[in-house]
Amino acid sequence: MKRHAVAAAILSAFTASALAQNPGNVPEQKCEPKPTYPGIKALKSEVEVKAFEGQIKAYKECIMGYISERRSAAKANETAANTAADEHNKVMDRIRSDQAAQRAEAEAKDAKK
Repeated sequence: MKRHAVAAAILSAFTASALAQNPGNVPEQKCEPKPTYPGIKALKSEVEVKAFEGQIKAYKECIMGYISERRSAAKANETAANTAADEHNKVMDRIRSDQAAQRAEAEAKDAKK
């Protein structure tokens, strides 16, 4: 029984350590140029207004693309984490069933004595 407690403590320590790690490799958005409002006086002609609107549109499309990429990466990370958790659960279930089988075998052996 003590082995189970030690194993659980070790697993908890590793899990906490993994959760505390910073992802570190998440790329920052690099949408340039960032539009700045030039002021009403600078937007004197329709051409200048259209150019400013074009900058805003291009920046928005870049940001939306970045957000889409980050969401896809997050979904892939979530899927990988769920797969790892499922694998862990299967391994632990197998260990539990092996332990139960060995206990039953030992009890049956002891009962024959």
